[in-house]
Amino acid sequence: MAIFTTPAGSKQETDLLPPTNIVGAYIPDTPAPTAETVEPTEPAVRYPLTDAERDVVERVVMAEAGGESFEGQMLVAQCILNAAEKRGVEPSEAVALYSYTKSRPDPTQRVKDAVAAVFDRGETVVDEPILYFYNPALVTSDFHESQIFVIEEGGHRFFAERSTR
Repeated sequence: MAIFTTPAGSKQETDLLPPTNIVGAYIPDTPAPTAETVEPTEPAVRYPLTDAERDVVERVVMAEAGGESFEGQMLVAQCILNAAEKRGVEPSEAVALYSYTKSRPDPTQRVKDAVAAVFDRGETVVDEPILYFYNPALVTSDFHESQIFVIEEGGHRFFAERSTR
């Protein structure tokens, strides 16, 4: 059913479309089709972890930053991820190559969430490719301080690698 205006100005209802040589308002009485609703998709996992790899990363983050803020925990996870990607190795290998603590306490849910934010959802605290960190209250490190300082969070200082070119 359609309603259209005739050349004389009156409105008429018809099952037929109005003639094409008449200028007037054509108002269909059925709603226009709506665009398909596209369901949002989950973002791709940045770095898929096996259960064993996830356990190692969570335990290392717990040992290194369990008492720090959520952002501090994410920063440590981000260092591990960046090191694994840079070297083309699994996170547990990066942990060994970059001399992370050997302590492996049980992780809290907050640490698990920080690791998931970085590895699963690709979230970062900083855009720089941080690789190194240390706690100056516990040790001194000329090596770390010779790198590019990026951020200090809690008791840790985080660094990107200084190019040797």
